[in-house]
Amino acid sequence: MSLKSIFRERGYEIAVSLLLILSIGIKFYNLHEPDSYYFDEVYYAFTIQEMAKGNRDSWEMWSKAPDGFAFEWSHPPLGKEISVVGLLIFGDNTFAWRFFQALFGGLGTIFIYILGKDLFQSKRTGVFAAFLFTFDSFIFVISRITMVDIFLVDFIILASLFLVKYARSQKLYFLLLSGLFCGLSMSVKWIGVYVTEFLGAVALVVLYYNELYREPSKGGKFLDTSYRIFAVLFIAFILIPVVAYVLTYIPYFMNGHGIGDFINLQKGMFGYHQSITQTHPYQSPWWKWPLMLRTVYLYLGDYVDKHRYIYAIGNPFIWWTGCLFFILGVIQLIRKELPSLAFAVLSVFAYWLPWAFSPRKVTFLYHFLPSFIFILLISAYFLNLIWERFQYGRSYVLFYLFVAVFMFIYFYPITAAIPIADDTLGRYFWISSWR
Repeated sequence: MSLKSIFRERGYEIAVSLLLILSIGIKFYNLHEPDSYYFDEVYYAFTIQEMAKGNRDSWEMWSKAPDGFAFEWSHPPLGKEISVVGLLIFGDNTFAWRFFQALFGGLGTIFIYILGKDLFQSKRTGVFAAFLFTFDSFIFVISRITMVDIFLVDFIILASLFLVKYARSQKLYFLLLSGLFCGLSMSVKWIGVYVTEFLGAVALVVLYYNELYREPSKGGKFLDTSYRIFAVLFIAFILIPVVAYVLTYIPYFMNGHGIGDFINLQKGMFGYHQSITQTHPYQSPWWKWPLMLRTVYLYLGDYVDKHRYIYAIGNPFIWWTGCLFFILGVIQLIRKELPSLAFAVLSVFAYWLPWAFSPRKVTFLYHFLPSFIFILLISAYFLNLIWERFQYGRSYVLFYLFVAVFMFIYFYPITAAIPIADDTLGRYFWISSWR
């Protein structure tokens, strides 16, 4: 078989493989820098260090920590437990703290490819989604810091993927896997509850359509089918997620805590997020997130006569065009029934709008990430339409992808702590609120 034939038959697989290698490579390159704690690493990295030592205080509410640090107990433990494994493998160093964040950030490229491919039944759409995921600056930054948001992103992608696979195949184990990853997302951050509720509702619609709408039944058969549907939903989206959540606390119980302690910890976590009153200079309300009107300043370091910066800033080209594609998606749904696009659009709303009513008032741009991954999928969907339906569609899309890469490279110095002169910093702040 000629090289040309291989590319013709396996071109998409080759493309996504190259993207995966690149995605992992850029996440791991110089991962040990900064070589000290920065931003929320004073909570997360410090806590995983103490967890790795077996320090009981790392699981306690209000445990006393050294000045400048604090134990992170306000979120469920799974993300921290994953990070601890990095220390057990590589020792206590900055590379180890961030190892699994970088790995999950790199693997997200293949996960979103499969989701895009299966959701829209198009390998090309999957490749476009993987491309945008790889070259978004915000995902890049959040994959290289000892926080837990990238774990949440991957688990949401996988929970959504297995639900899509179930809808396509009607194989029950895919539905159970979706529930499992809902539970894992809940075990990283409580926003996973929104994921579980939303995907459970989608599963209800799918089950109702397949079991009752397509095959109408009456009387006892209708009731039997309804009971079966709700039994399946209970197992997949209540029992399995709850069990998965509780199991992530095994180390907590092994440290001498009981059920009462566990319940009090959950109450404390809820009370903590509900009672936060202090402000943060880089916080932003939910309605500002899609347009990226406020970034998050993470790090400043000296380097000879220059400085190194890290800003959690998205690729503005991907974010702003993504907003346009999202609006187009809503318009498309008003015009005609498109179940796959509807799932992506509703996912954006499902993980974004609850923040308008959240008891937590101090919020940041990274809380938009679960919604943003579906904006990437919507963008990929429309890029594929442009590729297929416009006379010069391929040229338009290739130019779009080129600009996306260019913007990633342009902002790379302030997302990867590359030393820059102070008088050049202003060129990155296109909007005054970014500074």
